[in-house]
Amino acid sequence: MTDLKRKTVGGMLWSIARAGWSSAVTLVLFIVLARILAPQDFGLFALASILVEVGRVVSSGGLGDAVIRAQEPDNRFLSTVFWLNLGLSLGFAALIAIAAPFYADFLGNADSLYIIYALALTLPLGSLGAVHGALLAREFRYAQLTLQAMLAGLSSGVIAVALALNGFGIWSLVAQAFVGAIVSVAFAWVVIRWRPSLQFDTSVVRSIAAFGASLAVTQLVWMMLVRVQDLFIGSFYGPAAVGIYRIAWRMIELIANMLLGPIGSVSLVSFSRMQDEPDRLRYAYGRMISYASFLVFPMILGFGATAVLLMPLIFGDNWSEAISVTQMLSLMAIPFVFNFFAGPVLTASNQAGAVLKVAVVQLLTTILFTWIAVRFGLVAVAAAYVLRAYVTMPLQQYMLARHLGIRMGDTWAAMVLPLGCAMAMAIAVHFSLPWLVARYGTGWTPTLLAVGLGVVVYTALVVLLARSQVRDMVTTLLSMRRKKEPAE
Repeated sequence: MTDLKRKTVGGMLWSIARAGWSSAVTLVLFIVLARILAPQDFGLFALASILVEVGRVVSSGGLGDAVIRAQEPDNRFLSTVFWLNLGLSLGFAALIAIAAPFYADFLGNADSLYIIYALALTLPLGSLGAVHGALLAREFRYAQLTLQAMLAGLSSGVIAVALALNGFGIWSLVAQAFVGAIVSVAFAWVVIRWRPSLQFDTSVVRSIAAFGASLAVTQLVWMMLVRVQDLFIGSFYGPAAVGIYRIAWRMIELIANMLLGPIGSVSLVSFSRMQDEPDRLRYAYGRMISYASFLVFPMILGFGATAVLLMPLIFGDNWSEAISVTQMLSLMAIPFVFNFFAGPVLTASNQAGAVLKVAVVQLLTTILFTWIAVRFGLVAVAAAYVLRAYVTMPLQQYMLARHLGIRMGDTWAAMVLPLGCAMAMAIAVHFSLPWLVARYGTGWTPTLLAVGLGVVVYTALVVLLARSQVRDMVTTLLSMRRKKEPAE
């Protein structure tokens, strides 16, 4: 095993631990907060945070990725990136403060004004640790990143729950954002010894400007792909409906992030190191797609199949409207996997422009489909998002084939077996639910039986149909336990 492959797999294992912990803690705290707070609180926070998220994406300017991609970043380069990031964050925080009254009027809620003011302060705060985080990632120091996520997630979540229990409502979510940012930055400065010097080289700015700007715009478009629906829902149905939709989307997102995050967190670094080796790059892309598919498809499709039982148990009856939305959004399993790796592999190969073109088409299509669907309810909005994802997939595949030689057949070959096994499992679980409910009613008994059936069916199908692929994946992971070999 090459040194790069070993680091990649090692980083993936640590990222699995980080993503698993973060997702578990986030899920538990999310459930607790959802049982304490009202849909109105979640919805208003989601709407208020959009403006701040725009500022965060634009101010970061892809600068962290520029550090990761740099071949040999020296102190002059890192210091320039640090001060540039801080300056942009302060500037956008000021712009958000100016725009806040107008945005609050648009939302029709005076309370959102002060929430926006408070959240705007997290922009410069978070920028203080951006370079340090990028250095941890490029050095494959995922053990430290795991500990950072653990500390930030747990501390911020505990504070949020404590405040929510004491009647602080939406401000408990604001406090969660602040505490998480403070802990993350403090940890990064402790484990990374690098400190910025008073250096600012305009040539460095020019060298990363094109890449950073293109990536920032792309990330902004990606962010708006999801959040633009909140604006439509909020304008038609109010913050409470946004909260319902956010709950459903957040559950699907948590599952996807828990499984895709570990692989995706090291993909840009690994792909960047292979940008001059197209054959290795295509091979690595296919392997990551395959590994992710075996994990993501059964979890998301299985959750969708059991949502009618799981959602009331998890969140209570107040969130019952989110069930049908969750079921619809579970159909995003394929686009989740496909989109998650298409962007990084194109970016790593200096094709950020292609990524941007696809993202713009996706955003425009989302706006159009949502504008048509929003009049028909939340499920229709979710269906519009799913339809957009499948309609625009061919364009993304065209970019992969044109720039990297990754053919559609190769992509689907990596996904077809785990997809078939997961779909068969979901169908089996779906048709078992009426019998389970009729015999055992609702509650944990039929839910656990349905989940158990899904595990048995999926495992059996994988063993029968995809044994070699799973054996290869397991062998790769177990190889990390062996003594380190010299790099080839």
